[in-house]
Amino acid sequence: MQILRQDLRYATRMLTKKPMFAIVAIITLALGIGANTAIFSVVNAVLLRSLPYHKPNQLVILSTIGSSGARDGFSGPEAQDFQSRMPSLEDLTLFQSQSVNVTGGERPDRVRGAFVSANYFKFFNLSPVVGRTFADGEDRPGGAKIAVVNEKMWRERLSGDRNLDGKKLILNGEPYSVIGVVTASFKHPLDQDVEVWMPVANYPGNTNQRDGGRFLIALGHLNAGASLSQAQAEANTVASQLAQAYPNENLGRTARVESFRELMVRDVRPMLWLLFAAVGVILLIACANLANLLLARGLARHREIAVRAAMGASRWRLIRQLLTETTLIGLLGGAGGILVAYWGLYGLLKLPQNFVNTEDATLDTRVLLFALAASLLTGWLFGLLPALQLAKPDLQSFLKEGGRSSGEGARWNRVRGGFVVAQVALSLLLLVSAGLLIRSFDKLLRVSVGFKPEQLLSLEYRLPRSKYREVPAQWNFHRQVIDRIQEVPGVQSVALVRGLPFSGNGASAPITLPDREAPVKGREPEVMVNTATPNYFETMGIPFIKGRLFGNEDRPDTTPVAIINQTMAQKFWPHQEPLGKQVKLIQDGTTVTIVGVVGDAKHYWLEEEQRPQMYNAYSQQPGYFATVVIRTAVEPLSLSEPVRKALWQVDADQPMWKMRTVEFLVNRSVADRKFLLALMGIFASLALVLTMIGLYGVISYLVNQRTQEIGIRMALGAQARDILQMVLKQGMVLVLTGVVLGLAAAWLSTRLMARLLYQVSATDPLTFVVISGLLIAVALLACYLPARRATKVDPLVALRYE
Repeated sequence: MQILRQDLRYATRMLTKKPMFAIVAIITLALGIGANTAIFSVVNAVLLRSLPYHKPNQLVILSTIGSSGARDGFSGPEAQDFQSRMPSLEDLTLFQSQSVNVTGGERPDRVRGAFVSANYFKFFNLSPVVGRTFADGEDRPGGAKIAVVNEKMWRERLSGDRNLDGKKLILNGEPYSVIGVVTASFKHPLDQDVEVWMPVANYPGNTNQRDGGRFLIALGHLNAGASLSQAQAEANTVASQLAQAYPNENLGRTARVESFRELMVRDVRPMLWLLFAAVGVILLIACANLANLLLARGLARHREIAVRAAMGASRWRLIRQLLTETTLIGLLGGAGGILVAYWGLYGLLKLPQNFVNTEDATLDTRVLLFALAASLLTGWLFGLLPALQLAKPDLQSFLKEGGRSSGEGARWNRVRGGFVVAQVALSLLLLVSAGLLIRSFDKLLRVSVGFKPEQLLSLEYRLPRSKYREVPAQWNFHRQVIDRIQEVPGVQSVALVRGLPFSGNGASAPITLPDREAPVKGREPEVMVNTATPNYFETMGIPFIKGRLFGNEDRPDTTPVAIINQTMAQKFWPHQEPLGKQVKLIQDGTTVTIVGVVGDAKHYWLEEEQRPQMYNAYSQQPGYFATVVIRTAVEPLSLSEPVRKALWQVDADQPMWKMRTVEFLVNRSVADRKFLLALMGIFASLALVLTMIGLYGVISYLVNQRTQEIGIRMALGAQARDILQMVLKQGMVLVLTGVVLGLAAAWLSTRLMARLLYQVSATDPLTFVVISGLLIAVALLACYLPARRATKVDPLVALRYE
């Protein structure tokens, strides 16, 4: 410890003796370690930290799978069958989240709610703050209208009164007795904004029939010792048994058991690991720069090192002293890196993205330990090779006045050149990765969504069943909403649709074609189904192709009609006229007649493969839920309040929510890609700058080292262009070597990011060529500046050099 204290004091003196070197080294490391720590904090929150639930490692999600391969939920009876026939499951809870109307206050409102089975809170080992949670049997049909709220809703709507007797909330037009309050820190699975929980029997449209709608999401805990594969085998058996017992409802359906955590992070994991790898590469480039700085500084200290060796210091003692200095630099850089990470994380979380749990990203103990480990590792990483070189001096050469053998200098120059080659290769790897993402994103943004999202405002509402039970009342309300909003100044057109593109709302249904042979039960084709008013297509800007649109003649008592998209027409009637053809919806047995064809429109994501889609007439199937879409002549959100007032003219107690522009919805669908692209672009640019600084520094040092040689050459008649070519050649040999190695590394590693690309190969030749050319051009500039300075050497001064 005494020797360590001595080494630390000496290291501190050496750093204060050369403050510019210390400042540059610490700032460089602070940027590298800070970037790594900020990204690691996000990786920690999303990928590494345990889920905030009871028994998180045993938590699994169960799904049923339809004939199309799409994930689906459970009906009540199906869920009971799986729960009773899967011994690998310790327990199972059911839920579905949905916004609910809250009325009875100053103005109608909408909050996120969830309809859950009675064991829901017991499943999550969640005790109430006030009152109680649901008891066994309270989720059965006909049970009492009761609710549990979180602390936020309790304080805002119930004034935080701990006496819940007689406390009620009007939810979806019906009074619910509040029986308990749970902590606001609890996050409902898949929907963290839930504020109120109700028994699953009260879910709108729940018939508790096997084929009455598969709306339930099932979460379970595996028994101790049970494996995911065992649970999957049991689920397959149950699905097969149900298909035999209930062929009309379950034939062709399978089941899937997945780790809940894996499902939550599956799509974001590649992005986050790519970002983490990118900042790791930046730190390596920074370390290479610092190693070159240490080598240059070490040459100035060669006499000191030689004297210490001559006085008996062992090579290990010299290495230890030098590594103490670099470790001190690493720790100081790490301290600065924590500050950079704090600010960087704040900026990261401001960027639009849809990653789960990112709001929980903090500089916690694990992140701080990571920063400490990174500080120590980088201190050793950039200090080891220079220390090994410096701690092996040629005493006879170094102890001479001005002595430094040409062989020793050449060896050090090769090491410095090696660092530059590594920097160029790593920088090219990052630049190619960023270039591939840029090309992919450019292609994605060029994809036609099939409509015009500009100048479109949207909002949603759901009618309370207790108030609008009959179809005529539902359609009358929807029709009046259109009429009232159309009168608002600045509104060009108004329409209703059940599932607005890019809103997340949508549905699919199996169909049969009455004029063809029926497919095998359970293997019927599926199409996307939607419901729209006559002017929906005009309002959205979806092109009308042929036939007719919905009209006043399409009433509930007339033949059901439908409009299909171009993909559906081409898939089912490639060489026939689709107009007049009939389609039967298997779920409710409705047969519709096709009266029109419209253009394709993307519905969930820009990169999705276009699917067949069918639109039903709102006047024939009005229902309770609607999305209003408004094309405006002014800035869409400026009409928010006038539109609200127009809707309240129809029903003053009707809440509405999600007042958003359609352009925002489209942009939100690519937010994660924008997040990734922005950070990769920043990291690649930083890598390029660090590499060019390193290259410039090495070439400048080599020019200074060869000043005498350059003077002799010029004295013997060498022209400026000869000197320029000589220096450029020396620098570009390093660059081209790094480019070749970087291209090879990129060719192998970019294949790992193939799933993040859209219509671009991971080995896209154009990207590789353009990025290589860009790097070579910038490197040429970095070499040209010191090379040009070399041409200005005065031979007379150079001949007196040293």
